[in-house]
Amino acid sequence: MSNVVPFPHRPIPATTEGIPTTGTRAPVVSAVYTVAETAEILSLSLGSTYALVRSGEIPAIKLGGRWLIPKGRLHRWLDDLPEASTEDVAAELERLERAEQRQHRHGA
Repeated sequence: MSNVVPFPHRPIPATTEGIPTTGTRAPVVSAVYTVAETAEILSLSLGSTYALVRSGEIPAIKLGGRWLIPKGRLHRWLDDLPEASTEDVAAELERLERAEQRQHRHGA
């Protein structure tokens, strides 16, 4: 009688270019943004972002009832937007100041 106990069979790990792998897949990187992700990127409300998507202002496609924004197209669209002039910035700052003053008057 033999006292030798055989080891259980262990699979040989898969390798990629000689490097052992764990068998788990690499994370999938999405090629699209959701409307919520786009809203966050643009610092807009979700409602405003949906309105811009529906109007065609933001490049998007509708698949299976969901709006998807291709990352490359969104970034190209952003790069192609005209730059704001100093007058645009001044007008926006004035608008924000007026809104803040109204808020203080009604909130105080």
